Amino acid sequence: MRRFARTVATAACWATLAAALTTTIGIQPANAAEPKTGDCHVNAPLGPKGGSNLQSTALCEAPHLSETFLVGTLPSGFPDPANASAKEIAAVKASNCTVERMTAYLGLNTPIPSRFRPVALFPNSVEYAAGERWIRCDLVYSSGLSLGEIPKPAAAWVTDNVADLSVFNYCTPGVGYSKMPSPTKTLAEDCTSPTKQWVLVAQPVVGTIGQKYPGSRSLDSKAASKCKAFKNTYSGGIKDPYERGWSYIYPMAKGWAGGLRTVSCWVPLKQYLNSKE
Repeated sequence: MRRFARTVATAACWATLAAALTTTIGIQPANAAEPKTGDCHVNAPLGPKGGSNLQSTALCEAPHLSETFLVGTLPSGFPDPANASAKEIAAVKASNCTVERMTAYLGLNTPIPSRFRPVALFPNSVEYAAGERWIRCDLVYSSGLSLGEIPKPAAAWVTDNVADLSVFNYCTPGVGYSKMPSPTKTLAEDCTSPTKQWVLVAQPVVGTIGQKYPGSRSLDSKAASKCKAFKNTYSGGIKDPYERGWSYIYPMAKGWAGGLRTVSCWVPLKQYLNSKE
């Protein structure tokens, strides 16, 4: 019987986790104020050319979709973001909008990844021509295949749940005959169904920003090598119905071009919970 599962992320993969990490450029209005750390926004990032009033601020005490955790400066010589290459965008995003900085802003200390994730936003062409050189790092919260509302200042939300930070864990249902995480529609859910869900337990790095896409065969091997250990780390004495005990998703070329350099490692939720008892 197979002891592990290989899950390949297609171009549509990571709809809630990794593909969204490739959403990096927002087109803002020319007359908007420059961003500030702690600003909250009700506009969701729409993609490189989608456009949205992403600098329009909202009350953080009310439900919002994103919150600025860092405002950095673009490196000298960085081109107009509208004309920058995917590699240039990915590199400046990776050096500024890190998970570590996001979790420090949140005060979130959890043993496994949460449903919070960082996105990067840039000046539009008019703002760039006027001399603006900022990069705005926002945190968003995955829900379903989209973004969920953050009900209050994000750090306060975390503080309210400090006694049980597992409320922010990322679970997804097993689907199809294999009952494994879907690589194309990776729903983000509350972890409420131990016998039907998988929980994200790690996101190991499998490449550098300057590295060319190594191909699906290479990433499959790397993902298996990185993730198989979690079958034992979170054994719990129980595996999924097909006795696999672990699974993984890795990026395809589109996600890689957008800066994605991690794989996602999953174990059955019941297995994870039993290992924590």
